[in-house]
Amino acid sequence: MDEDRASAAHVAGHAVTGELMGFECQGLTIRWTSQELGVCRWPQMPGNVFEQLQFQPYGPNDPQFTEIKDWVIRRTKSYLGGSVAEAQVTGLTNIPWLTTDLNMISVITRNVFGQPGPHFDELLTSEIFYDIDLGLEIEDLSRVVHRARELWEDEIQQLLTKQQEWLDLITNLLHQKKSLSGDEVRSLRPAT
Repeated sequence: MDEDRASAAHVAGHAVTGELMGFECQGLTIRWTSQELGVCRWPQMPGNVFEQLQFQPYGPNDPQFTEIKDWVIRRTKSYLGGSVAEAQVTGLTNIPWLTTDLNMISVITRNVFGQPGPHFDELLTSEIFYDIDLGLEIEDLSRVVHRARELWEDEIQQLLTKQQEWLDLITNLLHQKKSLSGDEVRSLRPAT
């Protein structure tokens, strides 16, 4: 399997899913290091999401909480899009890369789904262990990965199947060029 092609598919999956979830792709890159990794750049998180990340000021009864929860779910789905698209190419789900993707928002998922109330879902919060030998806290995201896949992976598979042509166009051009702008990503979208 061509690792660059798998990386291109993964990053293209982020771009397509993100665009459909309301996150404008600012650019895609693969192989900026010697590893088979890539990145999809999106705009920074909104202020109220950042505040929830840093200070956890909003609870389930605050109107901002619903907006934050919606953002977190859409972003999680956008991260899932990478592993779903890559699996279409390789036949395998790249759990380590998906875990790395979800780690990007693990604190905010904990600050949303870990709050008592109707949205509480402990399985969408990472577990923190203290390794006494290393003297470090270790974050385990395995249950978050499992729960996110359980809740939203089928939806993302269906979404990407409907957008297969766009996904393939981005994957192929990214594989060839190694980097695309957000405008290039959007220009490849077939007319509906």
